[in-house]
Amino acid sequence: MFKKNKNQIDIGDRFVKTDDPTTVWIVAGTGSPVVSIPHFQVVREGYTSRMRTLSEQVLLDADYYRRVE
Repeated sequence: MFKKNKNQIDIGDRFVKTDDPTTVWIVAGTGSPVVSIPHFQVVREGYTSRMRTLSEQVLLDADYYRRVE
């Protein structure tokens, strides 16, 4: 099995905020291609009406978010 590149974000990836590790956010889609920094839409697990758009940079910053299985 291939190892996932930790610097790559794919739809379906799961993250938790470092200050709220009980709430899981799932990558549901990509953001606007107009901006130079990639963005992703994330939805709260179990509450798909709760959506956020976050930059790739923020999702990969361990001070803010941590990837979970």
